[in-house]
Amino acid sequence: MAHAFLPRTVVSAFLLIISCLVFSVSSAQAQAEDGGLRLTTSPLPINLSVEPGSSVSTQLRIKNDGAQKETLKIDLMKFKADGESGAPLPLDREPGDDFFDWVHFSEDTFDIDSNQWKTINATFDVPETAAFGYYYAIVFSRAAEASAEAGKSQIAGGTAILVLLEAKVPNAKREVTVTSFSADQKWYEFLPATFTVKLKNTGNVHIAPRGNLFIGRPGKKADTIVEVNLGKGNILPDSSRFFEAQWSEGFPVYQNKEEDGKVVLDEQSQPVKELVWNWKDASKLRFGKYEAKLLLVYDDGQRDVPIEGVIEFWVMPWRLLIGGAFISLFALVGIKSTLEKIWRRIFKTKKSAE
Repeated sequence: MAHAFLPRTVVSAFLLIISCLVFSVSSAQAQAEDGGLRLTTSPLPINLSVEPGSSVSTQLRIKNDGAQKETLKIDLMKFKADGESGAPLPLDREPGDDFFDWVHFSEDTFDIDSNQWKTINATFDVPETAAFGYYYAIVFSRAAEASAEAGKSQIAGGTAILVLLEAKVPNAKREVTVTSFSADQKWYEFLPATFTVKLKNTGNVHIAPRGNLFIGRPGKKADTIVEVNLGKGNILPDSSRFFEAQWSEGFPVYQNKEEDGKVVLDEQSQPVKELVWNWKDASKLRFGKYEAKLLLVYDDGQRDVPIEGVIEFWVMPWRLLIGGAFISLFALVGIKSTLEKIWRRIFKTKKSAE
């Protein structure tokens, strides 16, 4: 069955939309510039495994969140990892991409009412010559977009479901190495602290490492566990990807400032932070030296292989310390003054008695 492919102007628009997706998201929404097209897709992404020479099917679910009935079409693209961010970068079919011909849909175009779900079956007929990984972006968009004016590019709205297909062969190599593990600062006045681990897939199939950060005092049992790659995001072969984890269990703690339910941004379009004092968390005041131990695992096809790392950092609430020092100083001065008064009274009383 032949497939229609997107013109470059539309692909550019989809590039902006799909690059915002990550492998670990469970659903996605896309909206046209005029606010008319609103779609939700599920699941995202889809991981499939199949023996060469056989077929595998999966269900694609899409919901029309708009106020009107829509007629949608399905277009097929491929994707790769975009640099070190690991975000999916959609690409058109190129010469030699025969794996596009393996895919068949139960419907290529369909109608969907407002606030309704639609299920599409996708079948992958994998030949015996297939091996390792194939990465698809299945794109849903309006079947008939308004024609662009002469000399102007058309911006199309849509959303995509990512499919990672592995054709299982004996010589598949699953291997991940740690390129770096770091905190965004060496010391903090207050939390949160953000940790970044950069992993490189040196194998020939996609891998989804998973694990935790164990945070606590050096040499002592960790009192905080932070999950890394909660959504089980994949690293594509011969590519790197950053994973971030944040430790925010502190008192006080910096949070994004909100007004009218929206995050306030500064001149550089970055969230404005404000210090939040939740006295229920007063026992979580952080002070001193800490360490974060990284423990991830991935399946190499035979067993779980550990990935480890450790970094140290400081939490120094210097303003609280200075304030506490002043309060202590004033308290000592007050105590000294009170004791002197008491002593003088005792001395005067004793002298009067004599």
